[in-house]
Amino acid sequence: MALPYASSTAGQAREKEIRDTLRSVGATAVGFMVDDDADQIIAQFRLHGREVTIPVRVGAYAEAWLNENKRGPRTKEADHTAKARKVAESAAWAIMADWIKAQAAMMAAGFINTDTAFLPHIHLPDGRRVGDAIALTDGPLRLPPPNTTNGA
Repeated sequence: MALPYASSTAGQAREKEIRDTLRSVGATAVGFMVDDDADQIIAQFRLHGREVTIPVRVGAYAEAWLNENKRGPRTKEADHTAKARKVAESAAWAIMADWIKAQAAMMAAGFINTDTAFLPHIHLPDGRRVGDAIALTDGPLRLPPPNTTNGA
């Protein structure tokens, strides 16, 4: 299977679409950040009193693209890496936009509520996101490791 979103071109221009989608479900204080240190783009907003932060790692997509698109003998490594980065930046914005749009559609259809739609990205009172608290602590919220023996 080809890497999804590799042909996306709109990139950061998807911000307005994301903002409009979030506002359509009641989000306020919508903002975006490009965090070069963490190599990610971030959407932050307030929705029904909840603070939500959605990070998307651009570098992870660039790595996946490089794994799928091997450099040819005539292509300089720096050029190939730069292309991977450009593709990854556009893809990351497109993936974020489509994922948020899907969550908003599921909310509008009554399939899920706000908390369910954005649960891993909602901030806890201590500032951590729920997904981080589940994945990175030994507290009562910690999930058991995934079962990878059945091919899932």
